[in-house]
Parts: sequence; C-alpha cells; structure tokens
Amino acid sequence: MQPASRRAILAAGLLAAPLALAPAGACTISSAGVAFGAYDPQIPGNDDSTGTVSVECHPSVSSPIVALSAGQSGTFAGRSMTSGSYTLTYNLYADSGRATIWGDGTSGTVTVTLTGGSVSGGQRRFSRTIYGRVPGSQNVGAGTYGDTITLTVTF
Repeated sequence: MQPASRRAILAAGLLAAPLALAPAGACTISSAGVAFGAYDPQIPGNDDSTGTVSVECHPSVSSPIVALSAGQSGTFAGRSMTSGSYTLTYNLYADSGRATIWGDGTSGTVTVTLTGGSVSGGQRRFSRTIYGRVPGSQNVGAGTYGDTITLTVTF
C-alpha cells in the first residue's frame, strides 16, 4: 500500500499567517507560520523565530513524516523571502540550535517523524516546532518579505 500524502501551506516571513487544510483522508494538517517580525539590516545578530506544524490523525497513525519544500528560492542552501526586487535569505530548521535544515530529505536536509502524540476525542494529535533564522547584516530595502513553503505529511 502506498503511503498517503497531504499538503498544507506554511508562510514563512514577516507577516506569516497560519493556514489549515480541510480534513481529508486520515489526517488534518495545520500550521502557524514563522513570523520574524521587523528586521534591521544594521544589526549583525541573527533574527530567530519559530512556527508550529500540527497534525491530527486517526489513532492508528503513530508516526507521520513531515517534509518542507525549498520555497520560491528552489534551494535549501538558503531559502529566500522577497519583497519586490529585494531578497532576504533565511532558513528553517528541525532543531533549536538551528543546525539541521528541515527539508525533504535531499541536499543535506532532513524530514521530521512525529512520534507519540496525545489521543483525545478519537484523534491522535502531534505538534512540532519549526525553528527559523534570518542571518544578520543583510543589506536589503524596506518592505514586507515573504515566502511560501509546502508541508508534505506522509502517514
């Protein structure tokens, strides 16, 4: 039997908003986007933020796997948010130390397997933090920057 996949959109950027996918199949996926807030190119430090991916499944689903796309940059080596002609480099990570890039398992990235979860109301609920980082000292113009990342959950 082929594993099933469902997709939801996660906006990663200055004004990210949570989006949810309507229930379909065995799992429902939702996310709270990574919102970095105001970025100051004069500050040399990194701008770190977090988001969340939540998966709700039938109790028989014990370990869904979550992959994240490269976004509009098409590469995991440095995802990018844009505002007009300006580009701001950032990335998404599977760990709080921001050392392991969360992607689709290619190009040195990892996917994340959700385990455990709590069972309530006939559903198993999983939640995982997505760690984001915008490296400091990027010379970019003022604007609202954004990117769109596709979450793929295989169960």
